[in-house]
Amino acid sequence: MKFIDNKLYLGFSEMVNAIANATGKEQEKVELYLRKAKSTGTKCWTFLNDPDDRRRVLVQYEALKEEYKKMVKELFGNPYDFMAKEPILKMVHSDQKAEAFFLSYTYSDNRFLPTEHVTKYVKAASWLNMLNEINRNKKLIKKQLNVNLDQFWNNVCSLIKSEGIDLPASYQRLRNKMTEYQEKGYACLIDWRFGNSLAKKIDDDVLKKLLEHPNQYDDVMICYLYNNWARQNDREAIGARIVSLRRKEWEHEIIASREGWSAYNEKYVRQVKGLPGRTMHPLALVECDDYNFNYYFTDPDMTESGKDLQRYVGYIVADSSIGLVLGASYRHAKAPVFDMVRVAWLDAMYYIRSLTGGDQWYLPFEVKADHWNQKNAFPFFSSIARFVKPAVGNKHRGYIEQLFGSDHAKRAEKLAAHNELNYNGNNLTARHTGVNKEVLKANTKRRPLIGDNASGQINKFLYYMRNMPAITKSDLEAPSREVQWKQRWNELSEEQKCPISDLQFLHLFGFTHAPQGRSITITNRGIEPVINGTKYSYDLPDYVNMQHLIGSKVSVIYDPYDMSRVLITDHEKIRFIAREANLQPRALVYQYDGSRKALDLILNEKKAQVQKAASLSAARTFEIDSKAILFAGLAPKELLAESEQAYYREENNQTEITEDEATEFNLYKNIFNR
Repeated sequence: MKFIDNKLYLGFSEMVNAIANATGKEQEKVELYLRKAKSTGTKCWTFLNDPDDRRRVLVQYEALKEEYKKMVKELFGNPYDFMAKEPILKMVHSDQKAEAFFLSYTYSDNRFLPTEHVTKYVKAASWLNMLNEINRNKKLIKKQLNVNLDQFWNNVCSLIKSEGIDLPASYQRLRNKMTEYQEKGYACLIDWRFGNSLAKKIDDDVLKKLLEHPNQYDDVMICYLYNNWARQNDREAIGARIVSLRRKEWEHEIIASREGWSAYNEKYVRQVKGLPGRTMHPLALVECDDYNFNYYFTDPDMTESGKDLQRYVGYIVADSSIGLVLGASYRHAKAPVFDMVRVAWLDAMYYIRSLTGGDQWYLPFEVKADHWNQKNAFPFFSSIARFVKPAVGNKHRGYIEQLFGSDHAKRAEKLAAHNELNYNGNNLTARHTGVNKEVLKANTKRRPLIGDNASGQINKFLYYMRNMPAITKSDLEAPSREVQWKQRWNELSEEQKCPISDLQFLHLFGFTHAPQGRSITITNRGIEPVINGTKYSYDLPDYVNMQHLIGSKVSVIYDPYDMSRVLITDHEKIRFIAREANLQPRALVYQYDGSRKALDLILNEKKAQVQKAASLSAARTFEIDSKAILFAGLAPKELLAESEQAYYREENNQTEITEDEATEFNLYKNIFNR
């Protein structure tokens, strides 16, 4: 339909549909009838070619007989009203984003909106989008609809009623809804019955603010505080049961503020489900973490209370492939220190070498740890293997937490206290303590003392962790974790191992000796540091070729488990392993088998040092122009003699000096003959 010269015209197809709908005739026959009427010029029909598209045929409405007008009204209603409203309907476009929002909207424990309500809310959102667009650009009303504002809003309210749109049908309330929609979006269309706080009598924002307070107020107190606010803001009061229900319903939203992000992560954050540790090969992943040993010890030197409640803290390094403790360190304290990390890894490296056999060191491929002391720990872990920084508060980063809480660990810990009876059980928050507290208390005065007794018990626990059969309900004949680790290690290819040299080992795991921040000087006696009150003496590996290093300032990096060798470096150009000096007896009576041979080796090295220095000097002299010296006349007789010999060799095309000739002009040839 369209207006031309203020006259209403129907499209040819619209007229065909109206007649076919009223009479029940086939559309083809109706089309044939109208085309014949147009061609013959029947008076009861007024046809017009569409000025905008000459191929289209229009039919004037007012020229129709009354019976045909009724047919049009049956299908389209009043065509003049239809012409005013139809363009408005065409301006409404379905909002796909609104549909996605309402389809995914959940309330009350992940319940979804009914489909009929989704359709209703999408229509309302689509209408509000159109109305707000018209409100921003009022020229569209005149341009597209050719009506004034009053007519437009009257038609809109009429259409909202007739089309059953879930919006107010009065002008002012509709404008208010448009404003609310602009401010609050799709949520303002949802009925309060579906969990919409914008439509509820209870102010969820206020209630949530009280529930998520870190002081963790109880339900009755929160009810009291909320009702005080409600009275001041003309809202309805609530009961404590409502608070309890809302606290449980909104727990996933409030737990982070109420109990902390760790609690939120533990209960709600999706956990990455890793493959079982047994699917990895040995040393594929090694984890480390601190651990408080569940034993009470006695400190006899304490006079105040608590002397029988002393505990040790440890640092554990474990292979995640099988849950094998590789290394450990511990001390009598409440918290670890960073040196415990280094000692635990050093202990692990020695244990790995003992398992693999031989003198080869092996590194893991990946390391995992928590955020403790990250300033020192993260660079250290990164130097060992691949290390990815863990998420803060993530207790499920790997397998070591499971190891500490495993049945195997509990069995080992209890067995190590079988006679001592100082095992204090699980932590206070555990459902079962795992020990008879009455017996624990009765045995207070017989607890092991801190020091050697405590160390012995902790070492026994670590021994059980490694060597106790890893039994399960289904396998009571299972071998120990140490045996299982060895079996799996022997099945690996060389590509699945990561060997390192002794120099790399000292570089990664050694302790730097820095006496009051000073360096150590290399002398002709080698390197002689005083470490922890003990003086050590180390020789240069090759005095002949390394004598130029004498006088250099260096650092000494040592292995506290094996002081027979150290890494010497200035962290720039010098880096070598020095071994413990071979001390020789001064008196003949103290000689032993092989001592003379060792002494000869040292003397020969000293002789080689001097010979090298002499040969270098001779080589420098030989480089001097022999003719220039001879013609100059004034020179030491030895230099003149050597220059004369050099001149003769040049004349005879001799390019190299023989060994006998070099010895003849060696200024130091008689040093060892004195």
